[in-house]
Amino acid sequence: MTASANRRPLAGIRVFEISIAVAAPCCGKAMAHHGAEVFKVEAHSYPDVARAFGSAWARDPELADVFCDTGPYVPEMSAGKRSVGLELKQPQALEAAKRLLATCDVFLTNFAAPGIAELGLDYESVKQVCPDIIYAGMTGFGVDPDKPYYPFRAFGPNQAPLVGWDALTGFPHEEPAGIPSIAPPDYMGGLHTMLAIVTALHERDRTGEGRFIDISQLETTVSFLGPYLVGQDLGVPEPFRNGNRVSWAAPAGIYPCAGNDRWIAVEVPDDEAWQALAGLAEWSDVPAHDAGGGAALSTYPHGTLADRVANHDAIDAELSDWTSRRSPQQAAAELQELGVAAYEVLNHTGVLADPQVHDRRPYSIAPSPRLGRDLFVRNPVRLSATPPYVTRAGPNMGGDTVDVLTEIGYSEDDVEQMVSDGTAFVDARPEVVLERPFDRWYESVGIAEFYDAEDSITGGSQ
Repeated sequence: MTASANRRPLAGIRVFEISIAVAAPCCGKAMAHHGAEVFKVEAHSYPDVARAFGSAWARDPELADVFCDTGPYVPEMSAGKRSVGLELKQPQALEAAKRLLATCDVFLTNFAAPGIAELGLDYESVKQVCPDIIYAGMTGFGVDPDKPYYPFRAFGPNQAPLVGWDALTGFPHEEPAGIPSIAPPDYMGGLHTMLAIVTALHERDRTGEGRFIDISQLETTVSFLGPYLVGQDLGVPEPFRNGNRVSWAAPAGIYPCAGNDRWIAVEVPDDEAWQALAGLAEWSDVPAHDAGGGAALSTYPHGTLADRVANHDAIDAELSDWTSRRSPQQAAAELQELGVAAYEVLNHTGVLADPQVHDRRPYSIAPSPRLGRDLFVRNPVRLSATPPYVTRAGPNMGGDTVDVLTEIGYSEDDVEQMVSDGTAFVDARPEVVLERPFDRWYESVGIAEFYDAEDSITGGSQ
């Protein structure tokens, strides 16, 4: 696993991925960006639900057989991967899968443990094919059938309420607001799993032995609540829903700005920042620290954190009046000039057009078999000599079946027969290449000037 010059760290590692949604796919995505060859094995009988999320063509009857290639999760979760269409409930397809597995270093799945066992791809079965395999099984509640939640189905969004996240979201005296639909537990599980896989690969280099990795999404989500849980043992009061406020800073929150649905986030964690904020001339009723004899801030009722927390409503009212007469950019600039943490609340379009985002170049643009070219977020890890990148966007479903099966020893006639029998499948309509709305938007907002073909594919300057 030693990376040579200009060779990504995971080059030479082969990953067999059978997955849905986000948790395992985002792990495989990260590995692909760092050079691993990832085979995403897919089936029409149990398709990856994420392929159907958010497609602009989902309701077009003429594209019903290819819209699964057009959603944003396809490039976002599968850029750089190869899609192999195998109906694994068919014995011949399972045999082909095992032949592919015999060439792989890693088996990655987030299927429920009973489901993956039913397919004949549990750890013991896979280990018979590839004894030194690193097998990463991502489940909601672990693989031990004797545990209480073993039979339960799990998705990222339903882990948040189970571990207590949702109980912390929302405003006092209102129902929990819940976490965003992005489902952070999925990403937490995926990144924990990649760390575990890389660790196991390093250990295999030393011992020659494979490993079984049991990743419980419940536990990876709970791990982010450590201080709250430990606090119960230390007598810390139970945390409560408090809107956008926090216990360590005041004022803290989201404040309205001039314009429709425009907002700014402000947080004042210490007395120094408060003195700067209170010194604004526009806050006529908040005395500045005046060496010429004016009221010292320390004597003002809002001068300490405890006082500011107690007077949060009154401070919020005055701060909201000040921010509402400015654009979010103007308000943020004035407050940042004072040393106060303040940022515009951006929507997705605003993030894409943000100059700081542009300068860090977090996007990749790569060829797409269905869309000509596609945009996706690149791996945010910046390695100096071996930056992560991929040379292709998300694959069409089954688009690599023929190539992969012939690479592992099947003849083209064999593959053709498997497709005819329904054991395998290929890209439904490889000739269909669509123009996505992004192509016009890409030019209109000026992103194009930040990316040339080589830069967008290889990750650009660090």
